[in-house]
Amino acid sequence: MSYSLKSLLKLSALGLSMGVLVGCAAQGQQEEMQQMIEDAQAQSSEALDVANEARETAQEAQGTAKAAEYKANRNEERIQELNEKIDRMFEESMQK
Repeated sequence: MSYSLKSLLKLSALGLSMGVLVGCAAQGQQEEMQQMIEDAQAQSSEALDVANEARETAQEAQGTAKAAEYKANRNEERIQELNEKIDRMFEESMQK
């Protein structure tokens, strides 16, 4: 065999082995990347669940706050009515 043919065969063998090695490394990186993607999806799903729970809690708190505001307003009206009634009673007693 000639020197150039031996060199060509050596280079071909080297190229093939490098291709296999790079292919294996790329496959490993692809699997690692897929795992990272799956982990990120799981974390984002967990974050979405937490956000939904927080929204529900906030809505419940808002409902409770509105109910408390309604009761406070109603109590204020009743106090005002009682004050007016007491004032009328006081005026009537002063007129007698």
